[in-house]
Amino acid sequence: MTLNQKTLLMIAVSLLTACSGDALIKPQSWAQAVQTAESRDAHLRLANHYEEIAGTLEADAQEEREMLDQYLAKPWKYGKRIQDLKSQAEAMIRDLGKAAAESRHLADYHRQMAAEERD
Repeated sequence: MTLNQKTLLMIAVSLLTACSGDALIKPQSWAQAVQTAESRDAHLRLANHYEEIAGTLEADAQEEREMLDQYLAKPWKYGKRIQDLKSQAEAMIRDLGKAAAESRHLADYHRQMAAEERD
């Protein structure tokens, strides 16, 4: 497992753990909810859950972009570490963007499934 994959996994786990509101699916029942979704309402809840995750990932990517801008605005401040910081920030932005896109794709899938379900 590469560093970026580990980072994405860590982000996903922390997001699932943090998503414990009433509107979202609780972490311990999330996988089961995906496997047993058979009603329109269940698919809509999953779509909302994935949209919430995508929004959080996009916000994190934006925060990382802002940090990258700060690194690039004053590279002398970071010395030799600037290249590592820049590379790490760029990788995080890329990975968070991919994860957000995948989450939106899953949300779209569950919306499509909800449209096809009859309650």
